Amino acid sequence: MEVLQQEVLALHDSAMAKMGVLYSRRKELTYLKDSVVVQDSSAQKSLRGGISDLVRADERMMQWMRAYRSPEGKAPQEALDYLQQEKIKIEEVRQAIAQSLQAADSLNSLYRTQSK
Repeated sequence: MEVLQQEVLALHDSAMAKMGVLYSRRKELTYLKDSVVVQDSSAQKSLRGGISDLVRADERMMQWMRAYRSPEGKAPQEALDYLQQEKIKIEEVRQAIAQSLQAADSLNSLYRTQSK
């Protein structure tokens, strides 16, 4: 059970390490969205979608962190079940962060190239 808890916390740490990058990408996409260069509506819509994905990924991480509790003091099977569920949840958060960053990088490359 301790190994499982360490896995859950390692997934959290891995996802948390990307939060600074997530914030930076959000600022970059917001800058591009607000720039004079990127004014067509499809670009604006794409950038707003990318920003929304980054915000949602950030919110999912914050929600998970607020809800997570150490299983200390729970019955062994209850603690095991809880940690298995939390591992699934934090893996989904980690994937959401990775996917939103990948999409943001693509948008950033596309529209930054157009703005030059």
